[in-house]
Amino acid sequence: MRAVEAVLFAAESPLTVDSIRAHVGAGDVRAALDRLMADYAGRGIHIVRRGERWQFQTAPDMAH
Repeated sequence: MRAVEAVLFAAESPLTVDSIRAHVGAGDVRAALDRLMADYAGRGIHIVRRGERWQFQTAPDMAH
């Protein structure tokens, strides 16, 4: 999960699950993303899915 978080944080653009997996190796990337989404809920940043790609995003109420 930490590796998935680090890859998303360092990414210049949103990543697909396959792209993330290429960086972190074996493991359940989708489960890690689901857990990270839950962990970041209510914080100033979120992990969001846009189509088939994932990225960090400023929380909507902090976008100002």
